[in-house]
Amino acid sequence: MKDYIVFTDGDVDLPSPYDTQVSMLPQYYYFEEKQIYGDELVLSRDDFFEQLSHRRAYTAGVNPDYVRRKFEAALLEEKGILCITVSSGLSGSYNTICMVADDLKEQYPNAEIEVIDSLSATLGSGFLCVDALELKKAGKTVAETAEEIRKRVKLIDLYFVVDDFKYLVQGGRVSPSVGKIGDILDIKVILTMNEGRIEPYRKNRGINAALKNIKHITESGKIARLGSIYVGNRELFEKCRSLVGSDCEASLNLIVSSHVGPNTTGIAIEWASE
Repeated sequence: MKDYIVFTDGDVDLPSPYDTQVSMLPQYYYFEEKQIYGDELVLSRDDFFEQLSHRRAYTAGVNPDYVRRKFEAALLEEKGILCITVSSGLSGSYNTICMVADDLKEQYPNAEIEVIDSLSATLGSGFLCVDALELKKAGKTVAETAEEIRKRVKLIDLYFVVDDFKYLVQGGRVSPSVGKIGDILDIKVILTMNEGRIEPYRKNRGINAALKNIKHITESGKIARLGSIYVGNRELFEKCRSLVGSDCEASLNLIVSSHVGPNTTGIAIEWASE
């Protein structure tokens, strides 16, 4: 079997120890254009959320030149490439990576390059990366792994609850009309991914009701993987994790954190295949 590297992008999170086994294509964030973070320069979580408390964060997708350098380095080592990206409905990174991959396939006709739109984000996409690593370890080729991962995309669900919709609204991830729901009578909305985009799933009266309904979701079917997502509010995260009894956890990357704010938590589920 030809060796290959599993890549992903900066909107994707993996649980330990898999987080060290995937090659990351960074995305970028900034509060002012003269200082961009995400590659060689990053902020600590505390510094990031301190700045986010009084300034809007802006984000940018992958750098095509960076992607090309990383992919070409793999090809020159005669390795294949499997890249699992954040949903194309949330970021332009999938299209950028596909563009680079197509150019490299012309330059290297024998190259094995597969790019997969996860239609998810953070730990949801990360579970697909975990699957890819395990399939690779089992001896599957790039093409075989890609075929199986594309089947598993439909098994991934992401549910999260935010305390303040302003971050999602200002980043254009939800409409202002959806954002207004959360301002009425302490309504907390569970959000989910549907066909690659963020949509409301269920309205709840208060955060405790929202977390209990997230627990009910985990009891509605047979689960292969279940993970809790930590953002910036440890108490909220621990409350969610204790209810759902997750198998693993991951800290939300700062790119996605800029769009949801610190008072957010949620779960990623990979449902068992039938």
